[in-house]
Amino acid sequence: MDILSGQDFVKDPDNEGSVLGWGVFRMAPWHLARLFDSEDAARSYCLSLGGDYRVAYGSHRLGTDDFVA
Repeated sequence: MDILSGQDFVKDPDNEGSVLGWGVFRMAPWHLARLFDSEDAARSYCLSLGGDYRVAYGSHRLGTDDFVA
């Protein structure tokens, strides 16, 4: 699945090549499931995954699974 999935994201002014959004991720083992442009959509998706996934707003470096909350 595409992490961005065709949504509109704001470029991160502090990190070239990154965008800002709501990440759905698991810490261990690390997995960035998806990035959303709205908190509500991210929370709904997170609930569908269950387990140890969480939601946070942060910066995602395009083309990677890097996400900094």
